[in-house]
Amino acid sequence: MVSEELTREFFHTGDERLIRKLSEISQVISYKRGEEIYAIGEPYTHFFILIQGLTYTYFCDEQNRFITNCFFSRKYDFLNIEAYDKKASVGMKVLMDTEVYAVPIQAALAAVKELPGLAWEYANYLQKAMIYLCVVNNRRMYYSSDQRYHWFCEKWPQAVSLAGNRQIASFLRIRPESLSRLKSQLKQCDSGNEALANILVTKDLQWDYMDIKQIMEKKENAEY
Repeated sequence: MVSEELTREFFHTGDERLIRKLSEISQVISYKRGEEIYAIGEPYTHFFILIQGLTYTYFCDEQNRFITNCFFSRKYDFLNIEAYDKKASVGMKVLMDTEVYAVPIQAALAAVKELPGLAWEYANYLQKAMIYLCVVNNRRMYYSSDQRYHWFCEKWPQAVSLAGNRQIASFLRIRPESLSRLKSQLKQCDSGNEALANILVTKDLQWDYMDIKQIMEKKENAEY
């Protein structure tokens, strides 16, 4: 059971019966880093909406390698990306302490009979999730490898340090070796920018010193 105030945050409906029902059947679940929200091959038991944290979905390719599918970090992200009545073909794990708003599927299905607005709420969340995945796939398809990595760093800055190199590389659809090179190039670029900034600061100080020296010399000459 959760508070009606929290439920209103996640479901913008004027149907107070629906708010009360969702508050009654739902719960807030906390996960620690490395824990699984749902696993490949298991039936879905809940609809999950992110409150806070960082999660990622993954699947296995033909060679049984784990491939990162997507990251989720925004509040209100819908974490179910498949039909709820089938076994999961993807899994989801958390990269940092995470909280989700969880709605049990069977209880929700039973409630839909008297509260059809719940189906619209589910459809709205699912539509947003599909649009989100389309945008992510579009970036992966049309961005160059370095553009993809810069986009990833801006979009999920926490994942840069929390996710493994292979996780990030598989998500970006590049080889781990290529990712390592990109990281190295970016680090060298940052170091170069920092060195340039230090040089400019030193020059500024030097110019300030020369101005002050000239003023003092003029003052001394005037006094004599």
